[in-house]
This record gives sequence, C-alpha cells and structure tokens, in this order.
Amino acid sequence: MDPLLASIGHYMFHCFGLLAVAGALALVFSKNAIHSIVGFLLAMLAVAGCFLTLSAEFLAVAQLLVYAGGIVVLFLFVVMLVEMTKYKEKGLFQIQAPYAIAVVLAGAVVVISVFWRTWFGPDATKALTLSPTLAQGLDVANQNAQAVSRGIFAQYLLPFEILSVILLVALVGAVVLAKTERV
Repeated sequence: MDPLLASIGHYMFHCFGLLAVAGALALVFSKNAIHSIVGFLLAMLAVAGCFLTLSAEFLAVAQLLVYAGGIVVLFLFVVMLVEMTKYKEKGLFQIQAPYAIAVVLAGAVVVISVFWRTWFGPDATKALTLSPTLAQGLDVANQNAQAVSRGIFAQYLLPFEILSVILLVALVGAVVLAKTERV
C-alpha cells in the first residue's frame, strides 16, 4: 500500500474518532432531547467513517443502516411521542444523583466481573478470528461481508438472537411509554 494513502487513512481515522467523541459528548451533555439525538447521529456516522478507514465496509454499511438509520429514527419517534413534561410533573423520572451514580457503578462492576475473562482472557484473540472450517475457500481480507456473515450466523448465532430480543424489548418499552392513558 502506498505510504501516503496509509498516512491519510491514519489521520482520517483520528478525525472520525474525534468526531465520534464530540458527538458522544453532545449526546450526554445536551439538555434538549433532539440535540442529544443529533449528537448520537454524529457519533454513529463518525464510527461508520472509522470502519471505512479500517477497510471494514460491511460494518460501516451496517452501522449506517442499523444505528444511523433505524435507531436514530426510533429515538426521534419516542421523543416526539412521549411528553416528558407529564412524567416530570408526576415525579417519575426525578432520581437523586447519588443513587443513580451508585446504580451505574454497581452495574459496571457486575458487567466487568462477568465479562472479564471474555474480554481479557487467553481466548479473547480467538474470538476475533474465524475458525478454519468456516473460513474455508474464503479470502477473509478481501471478502469482508462473507466473513462477518459466516461468523455471525454460525459461531455467534445465540448472541445475535439475544441482541434482537433486547432490541425488541426496547421497542415494546417505547410503545408502552408512548401509549396514552385511557379514561
């Protein structure tokens, strides 16, 4: 590969990474829900750009379709359908900050303790490679989409299905929140 193109790709990756961090900060620190969603959209588009600089075209397109397209639209519908003022008046979403921080820290400790061996154990690098039987007859470096689809639908089918159930639960929760009260 041409060294000039490699250095341009390196700088583009850093630019997209900084844009993703800026979008995430806008998401977290914005007081307006619509501005938070725009920050989320910026972060997801920047992550797709990072995938493109790493030659992971399939992941970039999936990022654009699933997150920048579907999830952002879902969030916009939820924000437009749910009137946060009526819940604020009832006091449903007014949690004391120390309790919220304690719950988040406890959740982080649980997640890290459960997944520590998966993330940093000796088999962590093995999870990132396709088994030789699945990669048979496939040039993994040039056929990115086929390699990802073989991995998802062969070795990692159960986590893929669990993720779809989690997204379904989020969708049902959004519908329940948006449902108007009947008298």
